[in-house]
Amino acid sequence: MGSNPFKDPACTWGNPPRAGECDPYRFLEEAIRNLLRANVRDGAVADEIPWAPVRKPLAESRISVVSTAGLNMKGDTPFDMETERKRPSWGDPTWRRLTRDVGVETIEANHLHIETRHLLADLDVCFPVPLLRELEAEGVVGEVAPSHYSIMGFQGPDLRRLEPSCVAIADAMVAEEVDIALFVPV
Repeated sequence: MGSNPFKDPACTWGNPPRAGECDPYRFLEEAIRNLLRANVRDGAVADEIPWAPVRKPLAESRISVVSTAGLNMKGDTPFDMETERKRPSWGDPTWRRLTRDVGVETIEANHLHIETRHLLADLDVCFPVPLLRELEAEGVVGEVAPSHYSIMGFQGPDLRRLEPSCVAIADAMVAEEVDIALFVPV
């Protein structure tokens, strides 16, 4: 990933860092941000976030989740990681529908840019539908929608490839009368 950002010559790139070494991933967020700024140029930059006002109280709202964790129901077609292995700047632009009864026993995570076993160890960090079901039972939220959605968050430089998936997900949410969409980037 380039030169070592640390000034200490004793600092190495151990993975994981050995005792006394610097963490090589300490600046990864900044490196990814700079990489994206340099390479993502095919898409309009939003000057304002297009917020939509919430029209119902939370306790009366139907909620759906969209995650970028590359999740699919077991038995469904997983995201295409083979092409991504061959072309690391490419990400599968398709989407998957997940059911409201989803749990770690019924779901798979397919993503090369995150450690998926951690996602499945605590599904709420990437796909909080089980938590929403608890909030529904407590009356905090009105209803958990019948369907939820996942895309692969890493898409490379041309984000326009995601547009068909975004339109299809939005259409599905309108058809299911979803009031609030919870977007969970991973």
